[in-house]
Amino acid sequence: MDVPDEEPDDVLADEPEETPDPGEILTRLASLLGPSSAIGVGDVWVRGQNATGPGSTAIGTLNITTARTDGSGRTWAETLTGTWVRQLADGYAPTPSDPQLDRCLKQRHLVCLSGAAGTGRHAAACLSSARRHGFDRVAVLHAEQPSDLLLPEAPWRDGHGYVWRLTETAVRDLDGMALVGLAARAEARGATLVLVGDFDHRDQELAGHLVEHRPAAPVDVFRAQLRRQLRGRCVGWCAPGCVGDCVDGYVEDECVGNPLLAAHLAAGPRPGEVVRLAELLARTAPRGAELTERLERLLPRQLRERAARVLAAADGGDTPAWGVDRRRAFRLACAVLAGQPVAEIHAAAGALAAPGLAGVGPGPASDPGGVAGPPGAGAVPGFPFAGAPLAPPPTGRSGGALDALLGPVLREAVLVVDDDRVPGGRRIEFAPGNDPLRRSLLEVAWSDWWLPEQLLGWLGSLVRDGTPGVRQAAAGAVGWSAAHGVHAALRVVDQLARERRAGVRQAAAIALVGMAMQPELRQRVRIELDRWAAGGAAHLRDTVARAYALGLARLWPETALGQLRRVAEARMQRRNNSVVRGLVEVYVGGHAASVLPALAQWAVDEDEPEVRLHAGRALRVLADRWAPAPRERWPELLDLARGGTVRMADLATCWATALSLPGTAYRAWRTLGFWLSRAEGHPEVSDLCLRLIGLVVQGREPLRRRLDHQLRHVWGPLMRDNTLLHDVRRLIDEDPA
Repeated sequence: MDVPDEEPDDVLADEPEETPDPGEILTRLASLLGPSSAIGVGDVWVRGQNATGPGSTAIGTLNITTARTDGSGRTWAETLTGTWVRQLADGYAPTPSDPQLDRCLKQRHLVCLSGAAGTGRHAAACLSSARRHGFDRVAVLHAEQPSDLLLPEAPWRDGHGYVWRLTETAVRDLDGMALVGLAARAEARGATLVLVGDFDHRDQELAGHLVEHRPAAPVDVFRAQLRRQLRGRCVGWCAPGCVGDCVDGYVEDECVGNPLLAAHLAAGPRPGEVVRLAELLARTAPRGAELTERLERLLPRQLRERAARVLAAADGGDTPAWGVDRRRAFRLACAVLAGQPVAEIHAAAGALAAPGLAGVGPGPASDPGGVAGPPGAGAVPGFPFAGAPLAPPPTGRSGGALDALLGPVLREAVLVVDDDRVPGGRRIEFAPGNDPLRRSLLEVAWSDWWLPEQLLGWLGSLVRDGTPGVRQAAAGAVGWSAAHGVHAALRVVDQLARERRAGVRQAAAIALVGMAMQPELRQRVRIELDRWAAGGAAHLRDTVARAYALGLARLWPETALGQLRRVAEARMQRRNNSVVRGLVEVYVGGHAASVLPALAQWAVDEDEPEVRLHAGRALRVLADRWAPAPRERWPELLDLARGGTVRMADLATCWATALSLPGTAYRAWRTLGFWLSRAEGHPEVSDLCLRLIGLVVQGREPLRRRLDHQLRHVWGPLMRDNTLLHDVRRLIDEDPA
C-alpha cells in the first residue's frame, strides 16, 4: 500500500549515500545483458507511453536518447538518424523479397510486409523506406489502434517513410477501412507506410498490398556483418600498408569454411544471433584451432551445453565439504557477482544452498522450499544471507579449494585476481570474451535448476543484506531476469524500491535500468515509472529519480524531465539529491537545450517550493562545469548561451532562484564570484557575465542589494585587482527603473 509523499523528517537513510557513476553502471549491465542492450542515439517524437527504439534488427538495436512529449497518450514517431540507417545498410544482407517490396513502395503509399518475428523484416522495411525517401527520412511509428493514426494530431511528417511493427492484436484489429484510411493519410502527406507483422492467412483481404518477407540466408547475414566489422583492418600476415584486402579471404576461407560454424549457420539461426556471433569474432579475428575453440565457447548450443556442465557440478568428486548443491550454488554466484571478492561470493552461495534448496535438480522443482516470492521487507524465508554453514571460505593464496569449487570448465573462463583491497584478498572476474558463458549460466539456472521465485528471492536478499558491490551486481541480475519473468521481477523491484535504506533503493534503480536496456521490456518499465512518479509512495518516487540518474535519462530524456518534476514535489526530496543527479544526467547526455527551459519553469513555480529548490540546486551543480579546452575560461552554461543552445533569459531566471533560496544561495554566490574571477582579462567572457548579472538583478531589488553586499564584503576584499568588479558596481548603481 502506498504511503503519502510527506514523509516525516526523521525518516533518514541509515547508511552513507552511494553515488555510482552512470557510465560504469551501464557498462556493467551491458556485459551481463549482451551487445543488443547498449544505449545509442536517435531523434524521437513521442505521443504517449510507448517510446521505444525500433528494436532488434538484422544488424542490432537502435535505442532512444531524445524525445518530445505532448501528453496525448496514444501514438509516437521516431525519426531514425541518417547515420544509423547508413550503418544498417552497410551491414545488411539483401533478401529475395527486397525488389518486390521496393516496387510496391514506388506504386503504393501503404504496403504490408508479412513475416515471422526475428527474421530481419523490420530492417528490410526501414531500408526499403530509405531507398524510397532517403536515409534521413525514415521513421518508426506506433499507435495503440490503427484509428489513432487517422486523428488530426497523429505524428505524420511530410515526405517520410514510416515503418509500423504491429502486434498480434493490432494485426487482428486491422480491417479494410483502416487500410484505406491509412493509405489516404500517407498519400496526403507524401509519405509511405510499411506495416510489419505476421499477416498469415490474410492474403485475400490484403491483396495488392501484401509482400511476403523472405529472409536472407544466415550465411549471407554472417558474411555481410563480419565484413562490415572488419572493414579496413588487417586480419592476416600481410605486408605493411594492408588496408583490409585480406578480409574477404578470412571471411570465406577461415570462417564460413569452418565446419562447426557452417553447421551452425545451416541450422537456421535467427539474424540477431548471427549478428552477435559476428561481433564477437571480429574482436580478435581468430584463425584455425583458435577459431574452433572460440566457436565452441560462443555458439548457442555449445555454450548452453557448457553452462549445463558447469552447473551439473559433477566434476568435484565426493568431497564432503563441497557437495554438489554447494558447488552449483557457488558457480551461479560467480556468474551473478562477477568482479566481487571470493568471500562475498562464498557467502552468497551459502544463502542459495541453504536448507530447503538443496537437491533441486534439472527441471522445475515441485517443492519451492517454502518461498512464495519476495516479502515486503527483511530476508526472504529460506534465504538468510549468511546461509547454511559451508566449509571455511577458500581465502588462502593456494587455489586447490577454490579450483574444486569452480571446476575445470568454469576455472578456464574466470580470472582469480589477487587484490589486497578486498576481504580475503582475492576476487573473481570473467575473462574477456567469456561474458556469453556468464549469461548462459544464468539462463540454465533459471530454466533447469532453480525455480524463478527461488532465484529472485535469493537475489532480493543479496540486494537487501549485501555490501554495495554485491547489491549492484545482484540488482543487475534482477534486471536481466525480467526478460524471463517481467511481472515477478517488477514485484521484487517494487519491494526493494520501498525500502527505507537509500542503498537498497539505489539497487532497485539499477535493476530498472537493466530492464529498460532490453528493448522488449521498455514499454512495461516506462508504464511502471509513470505510475510511481505520478502517485507512488515517496520511496518509489525517489527510486524513479535514481533510475534516471543512473543512466535511464539517456534513453528517455524528455520523459525524465516530466517525471523528475513530479518527483521533485515530494518533501522527502529536500534531503536527497536524486532529482538533481537525474537532471544533470539529462544535461550531460546532450540535452541542455531542454534542461534549462524546464529548470526556468521550475524556478518560477511559487506554488511548489520544493520544485524551486531543486531548480536552484541543479543550477548550482551545472554552474560548476567548465567548457573544454581551448575555451576553458568559459563556464559551460555561459558558453552554451553564447552559442544559442540555451536562452540567456532562462539562465538568468535559474541564477536568480539559486541566488535567492536559503538552501542554495551561499554556494551560488561563491560560484558566481568564481565566474567573475576566471572571466577577468577575457573580454568576451566578461561581457556575457555582465549581461547575465544585469538580467539577474533586473527588477529584483532584493538581489540588487545582496549583490552590493557581495561586492563590499566578499568579492571586493578577495579580488582587489579584478577590474571587472567595477563594471558590476555600475550595474548596481544604475537606475533600477
